[in-house]
Amino acid sequence: MSTKKRFFASHAKSSAAIISLAIHGIFLVVALTFVAVTVIQKQEQSFEAPTVNRPKMALKRLQVPVNVKKQAPKPKIRKRIVVKPKVNQNMPDIKMPEVSGVKGGLGNAGGGGFGAASSIGLTLPEIDIFGVKGKGERIVLVLDSQADMMDDNRGGIAAYTIIKQELVRIVDELPPTALFNVLVFDWKEVAMAFPSLVSANDENARKVEEWLMPLNAVKKGMGARDYGLQTLGKGGTIMSDTMLIGAFEDVKKVGGTGEVDVRAWFKSSMLAQKLQADTVFLLTDDWDLQRVPTTAAGMSREEWDKTSAGIKWKDSHKEGLRKLDEENKKRAANGEPPKILERNEWDINREYFPGIERPPQSKYYQYTAKDFLQAFMLTRDKFAPQAPQITSGIAKKKSGKFDSSFNVILFVPQGQGASETSEANFKALAGLCSGQYKTIAGLEAIQSYVKSAPEGN
Repeated sequence: MSTKKRFFASHAKSSAAIISLAIHGIFLVVALTFVAVTVIQKQEQSFEAPTVNRPKMALKRLQVPVNVKKQAPKPKIRKRIVVKPKVNQNMPDIKMPEVSGVKGGLGNAGGGGFGAASSIGLTLPEIDIFGVKGKGERIVLVLDSQADMMDDNRGGIAAYTIIKQELVRIVDELPPTALFNVLVFDWKEVAMAFPSLVSANDENARKVEEWLMPLNAVKKGMGARDYGLQTLGKGGTIMSDTMLIGAFEDVKKVGGTGEVDVRAWFKSSMLAQKLQADTVFLLTDDWDLQRVPTTAAGMSREEWDKTSAGIKWKDSHKEGLRKLDEENKKRAANGEPPKILERNEWDINREYFPGIERPPQSKYYQYTAKDFLQAFMLTRDKFAPQAPQITSGIAKKKSGKFDSSFNVILFVPQGQGASETSEANFKALAGLCSGQYKTIAGLEAIQSYVKSAPEGN
C-alpha cells in the first residue's frame, strides 16, 4: 500500500469533517449573501396617522373698539312681525289697564288704518266675517242678542247658532299676538267677555266659546223668554256706564228738550272706542232708535189710551200675546224651538197687526252717522292712555281723523232688504269709518258663508 493511500485511510474521519465544514461554510456564505440582498432590496413601509375629527369653530368678527360721537336721540321705529296663521300655543295673557291699550299702534299706522304698515312689509291679522274683511291688531267683535236676530225670516235660532260659531272660529284663528274682545248687547245693556283687550291665545279663545255658545241656544223646555244676556255662559262683565258723550250727552246741541233715547248697539260701539280698537265688527239687525225728543206729543199717552184707537191698541196687544203663546205650544209639541219675539206692545202689534194705528209720539231728532263718528273720536280721545305704554305696533302721531275701521253686517229677513233708515245710516257710518257694510238675508245666505251649518232649525 502506498504512502498516499495510508494517509487518507488513517485520516478518513478528519477528511470527512473538513469536507463537511467546507460545505457548511459555502452554505453559510450563500445564506449571508441572500439575507444581505434581501434586506437591501426590501421597500420601506409608510405610516399614516389616524384621522382626527376636530370641532369647527365659528369665525368671530374682529371686534375693534370705535369711538362714536354721541348725537341727539332720534325717534325709533319699533318693528313688529305678525303671522297670519294661528300659532297653536298659549301666549301669556296680556293684561291691559282699565283705559285699555295704546291709541294707534300697528293697526293705525297710515291714513287708511294699515297703509303705512303695509308699505314697510309688515302684516296684520286678516279677518273675514260673512264676506266682510278687515285687518287689525286690536279687534272688537260686537253681537246683537235681541229677539229680532232670531226672527223666523232671518233663520231663527239655527241661523243665530251659526253666527255664534263663526265668531268663535274668528277668535280661534286670530294669532296670539292680536288683542281682542267680544261684546254682546240687548236693548239697553252690554256684556263684555273680558274687562279689557286680551291676547288671542288658546285659553282666551276657549273662554269666549264657553261664554258665548250658551247665548240664545236651544234647550229642552225652552220658553219664548229664554233669550238675551241672561243666557250667556260663565264669565263676562255687564257694563253700567251709559257712554253718553258729545251730542248724545249735551242734547241741546241738536235741539233736544228731553231725555236721550239711544238703544242696542250704541253703548257697544262706544265701548269699542274706549278700548281703542282699530277694527270693529258689528253684527246686528237694525239701526234701531237713536234719538232725542225735540217737542212733546200733541196728546198724552194717558189721554190717547182712552180713545177708540187706544183701546184697540191694548186689546190687540193681548190678542197678539195669545197668538204667540198658542204658536209656541204647537212648536213645543213638535219638538221645535219657540218663536222668539219681544212681548212688548210695539213688537207684538207690529208682528200680528202691522197696520194698526200707533200711539202719538213726540217729534225727535234722529242721530246721524256723523253724530256717531264725532262721538267715536271724542270717546277715543277721552280714554286714550296718558302715559306711554309698551306696544307691538308703530307709534303714530295724532292725525285728528278717525283712523280705525268700523264694519257692519246687517241680518235682514229673507226676501227683504234692510229698512231705509238702517241702510242709509249704517252705510254712511261704515264709509266715514273706513269700514264695510253688508246685508245678509235668511238662513241660506248665512250658511253660504260657512263651511258647515248645524242640523235642524
